[in-house]
Amino acid sequence: MSAVDGRAPYQSGAALCALMGALLFNAGLCFLNTMGLPVTGGTVAGAEACIVMLALAFALDARAGPWLVIAVLAAYAILLLVLRGSTDPKMIRDLLIPIAFYNLGLRAPDIRDADRAALAAGLVVVAMGLFEYAALPLYEQFFNIVRYYIARGSMSAAEINGLTGSLFVSGVRPDARTILPFLGPHRVSSVFLEPVSAGNFGAILFAWGLYRPGMRGRDWLFACAALTIILADARFGAVVCVAIAAALLAAHRLPRLLWFALPCAILLALAVCGFESTASDRSNNFVGRLLVAAEIVTALPLEGVLGISAEKVFVSDAGYAYVLLQIGLVGGLAAWLLFVLMPAGNADAWRLRCAVAAYICLLLVISDSPFSIKTAALLWFLLGAADGARADPAADADATADTGSGAGRAADLRSAEPAGILGMAR
Repeated sequence: MSAVDGRAPYQSGAALCALMGALLFNAGLCFLNTMGLPVTGGTVAGAEACIVMLALAFALDARAGPWLVIAVLAAYAILLLVLRGSTDPKMIRDLLIPIAFYNLGLRAPDIRDADRAALAAGLVVVAMGLFEYAALPLYEQFFNIVRYYIARGSMSAAEINGLTGSLFVSGVRPDARTILPFLGPHRVSSVFLEPVSAGNFGAILFAWGLYRPGMRGRDWLFACAALTIILADARFGAVVCVAIAAALLAAHRLPRLLWFALPCAILLALAVCGFESTASDRSNNFVGRLLVAAEIVTALPLEGVLGISAEKVFVSDAGYAYVLLQIGLVGGLAAWLLFVLMPAGNADAWRLRCAVAAYICLLLVISDSPFSIKTAALLWFLLGAADGARADPAADADATADTGSGAGRAADLRSAEPAGILGMAR
């Protein structure tokens, strides 16, 4: 960060404000709607836009890279919207969030700012989650989640589930809870208002805790991650934690081409499964969710695969189909190529990027939630902070020793400018 940058004294505070805003604004709007102040879809979009603009205001500087990425994004978005005959800016938002928060993290004065942001967010989520679990009737008096989602246009009255009451439709496990069954069927949503994002958030905290062994308050961060996943009964979040740990360990032993091919292989497997499978089980388990995702992907027309279809299709349970519909096959591949092939800030930061790659690729199988600002803001900020931090010589030496024949690849990472995936030419 330039010493003459007038934003420098406020950088850490603004970053924390943007991150907390992204984390809490839905809960805040839900509270206002429950208390009688009507909320609409426009209100939610406006709040998101303000948060992203704040992040961009402290993320962009004289570096040409981010401006170039934004210009290409704008041109591509306009092309797709014209071909669709649509004015829905959702695709622009989906791609702008990573740019804004990644570069915000890249400009963090100290990686310990990222540590503090992650821990503060974790403590807030756990405190709200414990309140929801311990005093559910009181929680529902202040946060009528179903009414809020209907008001913003994300649900219809026909989707109201008598089992869950005012909670989100997945707020109660209809069958037995998987994690600690004695806690009961209630799945805690905390500030996220729905339990899927809570589980994803716990996995993000877990990844940062593994990545930052010297972090002050690391044990508390792990505790926040575990409590969030347990209270939400996030089965998939727990599985993703295992994949994250494996990715961090194997990062320097695997070629970059493998990470680029990973989502392509998963998408191909979904297509084969959708076309060839004759199974009819659609239970609320991994196999059932996988079959649903495969069916949605294979039902897309060619226009949908290319991202130029104006047809509205429910794809919230199939993230890869969501990517195709919103960004298109070409745009999705280009974005992923940028993510994988841009040089990491240092050898150790590459490990975190591999963990994030595993998180995104697996989560997209059953959900479009990687694009939700509630969790994506912190994820991309942490990734940017890792790329912006100075290289750890000890970590680099370990990476060289571990890779063996891949030592040249680790050396390339160490010599790379800390540009990262969306920072470019820092």
